[in-house]
Amino acid sequence: MMEREGHRWGGKAVVLGCLTPILLAFTAVAVVAGGLLESAPGQGKDPTACSSSFREIDQTSGYFGLTLPADATALRHDTVSRPLFGDHDLMATFTTTPEGLREFLDTGALPAPAPAPGSDPVTGCGARTGGAFAQAVRDGRGQRVTVQVYTEEPSHPRVVLRASDG
Repeated sequence: MMEREGHRWGGKAVVLGCLTPILLAFTAVAVVAGGLLESAPGQGKDPTACSSSFREIDQTSGYFGLTLPADATALRHDTVSRPLFGDHDLMATFTTTPEGLREFLDTGALPAPAPAPGSDPVTGCGARTGGAFAQAVRDGRGQRVTVQVYTEEPSHPRVVLRASDG
């Protein structure tokens, strides 16, 4: 009887010995993936960031070749970076001046916004949709940048931006 007990434990030890490297590998992948999605320094300290933001606005907007106007106000943003998959996503809203809007479009190599009948409004963090908008789209280099401009108050156009890879 003693021999059978030892044999049972021996089989369990073999199974545990085989599973241990697999469990360690899964743990290592989880740690690495968690580190790659880890918040950037300062996350949670930026009052303009939505709760799901993983990167500072300047890091992600720069990735897309965009520079927010210096006079931007009422800024809200949601930024995500997934280095493991090589993609980024930016959603931002802000109010600016007509001069700030021109500067933003010029530095971002975006065309002049034009009426976009049938286009859906960009939604997300801080986006107040409703009303007519003009839209500018830049496709290229595996990126798509969509800017919608609402001019309910012409001296302070409201900009809703969505930029993403793919």
